[in-house]
Amino acid sequence: MAEHIKMSPQEAKAKVAALRQIVLDTYEKEIRNHPFFKELRAGTLERDHLRFWIKNWHAFAVEVNTGMATVYHQFVGFFKRHPELEDMIAQKIGEEFTTPGLGGHARMLLPLGKALGVEPREMIECELIPEARGLVDFFVRSWIDVPLAECYAIHLEEEIFGFISQDFRANLPKHYGLTLEDIQYFRVHEEADLSEEHGGTNQRILEKALEDGYGNERAGWPLEYCARVAVQMMTTFYDGIYRRYKNETLG
Repeated sequence: MAEHIKMSPQEAKAKVAALRQIVLDTYEKEIRNHPFFKELRAGTLERDHLRFWIKNWHAFAVEVNTGMATVYHQFVGFFKRHPELEDMIAQKIGEEFTTPGLGGHARMLLPLGKALGVEPREMIECELIPEARGLVDFFVRSWIDVPLAECYAIHLEEEIFGFISQDFRANLPKHYGLTLEDIQYFRVHEEADLSEEHGGTNQRILEKALEDGYGNERAGWPLEYCARVAVQMMTTFYDGIYRRYKNETLG
């Protein structure tokens, strides 16, 4: 465990900026030009492959949102001391479960699935591939079972889903005939995750945590690692989605 040290606002801001850059660099290196997204942009990704993706993605959308709701309780003492951050996380949680209606963001996957030819039950009852299960369980645990600074260093990753959403939003109508209504899930995430609503909230909370001295790091969990491995877990998910659908082996 690292020494309990409080950072100045300037030091905390610089630290979080460096961690955010790790997230962006890892996305650029490992995900932006992943074969899955290259084929999506080219329109050569099979529609069945998209069906395989959404069935394995649905659990993440549901379980991570419900896991996120527990972080408010887990760190309620911290949030009570910082009501401006309490307001931000309360707004974020509320939005996740109520926009564009009851059930929130995850419910928008149902019309997307329908447009791709996937029934709700197929998503709800899907037995996830190991890479998808690993992604879900890693991020759920990051909300409920890690120290405060680690938690929000990991969730700096949320910003990259804005870029991922841009890819889906631009190419599903272009190549697969989906409507803007069908892909509302991606519009909402692109707008939120690339703004202060989600990505910015995670950064502000992490900065204040470091200022308050919550930067203690467990063995093997420096904050730089937390930022990097969170993106790499997403890489692993898309590796699994790509290779298992095509029945390819690693190597």
